Amino acid sequence: MNNNFKKSIQNAMNKNSNTPIFDTTKTNNNQEVQIPSSQTEENFMPQEESNLDSGGAQVIQKQSDKNKDKPLKVFGGICVALFVATMVFIFSSTPSVNTTDAAKNALTDKVSTSLAAGTVLLRKDENIGHQDYTITHKYNQNDTKIWVWDYAAEDGDYVQVLVNGAPVAEAFMIKHKPVEITVPAVGEVQIKGIRDGGGGITYAVRYDLNGTNYFNSAPEGEFNTYTLIKE
Repeated sequence: MNNNFKKSIQNAMNKNSNTPIFDTTKTNNNQEVQIPSSQTEENFMPQEESNLDSGGAQVIQKQSDKNKDKPLKVFGGICVALFVATMVFIFSSTPSVNTTDAAKNALTDKVSTSLAAGTVLLRKDENIGHQDYTITHKYNQNDTKIWVWDYAAEDGDYVQVLVNGAPVAEAFMIKHKPVEITVPAVGEVQIKGIRDGGGGITYAVRYDLNGTNYFNSAPEGEFNTYTLIKE
């Protein structure tokens, strides 16, 4: 190999070594990661997506408000239902005033054999006077039943039943629903006025031994006597 040929090869190698080499990988990487400063990650969200997020927040807030109001609505519904049920119970359980001829006669005579126990004659108390009775009967049993009730307004009147001056039961408030008490068929039965709820203590008593109702009244501390005599 001559010297000229060697020089030619050396010159070619020198030229190749001076040729700049471009790193395409680096250039491509730089191009991929370069993002304009105005399009940061926070501002790059599309406008449509931002609107969707705002609408979703409103839907969630409305649903939360509905969930908060639901217990109040349920409670209000329960209160209304209880009020209606109470009114229905009160009006359905309160007997109406009997305005038949038999009831009118009972107010006049203060005695009735045709009316049932628990009959209501007046809406409010009226002083019809009070009196004692002697009841003669042919009842064969030693004991009999009586029923005591308020034939006018339920206003908190209290009475007590005594036999020959001794109480046979505690004092109780008379209502439209009769209270049943057992007493001797012979002797004196007293019904004593204990407390006046207003307008006078008006009461009725029915004796099983003769099937008769007596409409009466008893001032506080006083009583009516029913003398029971067997024939």
